[in-house]
Amino acid sequence: MNESSNAPQRVSCVQIEANVDDLDPRIWPHVIDALLAAGAHDAWITPIVMKKGRPAFTLGVLCAAADLEVIRAVVFAETSTIGLREWEIVKHVLERSVETVAVGDHQIDTKVAWVDGEVVNRSIEWDDVVRVSASLGLAPKVVLSAAIAAATDRQA
Repeated sequence: MNESSNAPQRVSCVQIEANVDDLDPRIWPHVIDALLAAGAHDAWITPIVMKKGRPAFTLGVLCAAADLEVIRAVVFAETSTIGLREWEIVKHVLERSVETVAVGDHQIDTKVAWVDGEVVNRSIEWDDVVRVSASLGLAPKVVLSAAIAAATDRQA
């Protein structure tokens, strides 16, 4: 059990949005990777329908105010948008730690979230699941299930 009794931490950041209707959708994974590499806390796309029924995506990004200029530059360089919206927000962040569980002879990281010293969430690291499934010759769903069971056993 974690010794801390900290409540969720309040973090000020900036949210950016841009509606994009003319970007090849195969580019979006690269855009998100570039934003995360530039320091974004998170980046995502949401499908929308714009005026005149045009299918499009809203790009959403969370970042620190100090990184805003760099993040804006990535959005403009990597997408076809010609404008964006931004506003300051507060997000609440839980205390986290990383624990490792074993599946076979392989290690898989598990993110553990805490509130007032109690575990409230465990999240299995997907990239580790994929790596271990390839190593063991098992389907990712089998390895994920085993990792969840090992994390749950650890919690009990």
